[in-house]
Amino acid sequence: MAEQLNVPDKRVVKMNRVRLSWTDSLKTKSRPKGVDDGKEKYNCNIIIPSDHPKFKEYLQACVGAIEESGAQQWGKKDAWKTIQEDNPKRICLKKGERFKNEDGEIYDGYEGNYAFPATGPKGGDERPKLLDRHKRNVEEADILDVFYSGSYADVIVSFFGTDKGGRGIFCQVNGIRSHQEGDRLAGGGITVTNDMFDDLEDDNAFDDAPASCDGESSSSSGGDDFDIG
Repeated sequence: MAEQLNVPDKRVVKMNRVRLSWTDSLKTKSRPKGVDDGKEKYNCNIIIPSDHPKFKEYLQACVGAIEESGAQQWGKKDAWKTIQEDNPKRICLKKGERFKNEDGEIYDGYEGNYAFPATGPKGGDERPKLLDRHKRNVEEADILDVFYSGSYADVIVSFFGTDKGGRGIFCQVNGIRSHQEGDRLAGGGITVTNDMFDDLEDDNAFDDAPASCDGESSSSSGGDDFDIG
């Protein structure tokens, strides 16, 4: 069984050593990926790796919390199934393959795994509690060094049902403890060193036409089902 917290609410799940993505929004509010609500919030994506020794246990715990959310909000444990059939974007937990950019490419680190977006407390108006590997509070200036896309972390999340904008079941992340390890995912930034730039001759003139650089925008696609079998 998944590790149980000393809380009565079955919608709360604790998971150890899962992976974080889109962590920039833990420092600066932004619109969550794949969420129709245009409000800017503190948020991130949480990835449950399929090679995690507790993968199935964690997935079952999340599904159980989703079922409890439906039971508490609408009195129906299986309410999520109807929502998923009618409007799959309104169920936060999805197969990793559902998270794609505008070109239809699956985001780095998602394929073969499960993932879900999670906002901070109070509808994303507050940051979740952020701790480093030694369980010390993380200062705002250090957030992106400690919580980078691809880092492993322990998380405490809570799922909830809502009728705002139509029926849906989403997730709030209440606290995150970073392990401060793990390869960075694409889009999460890189460490730049001096040797990454070419040497220039003293007489190198800037007389060539500048190269063009097209920016990319991205969004998460909605999922249509999940299967823990």
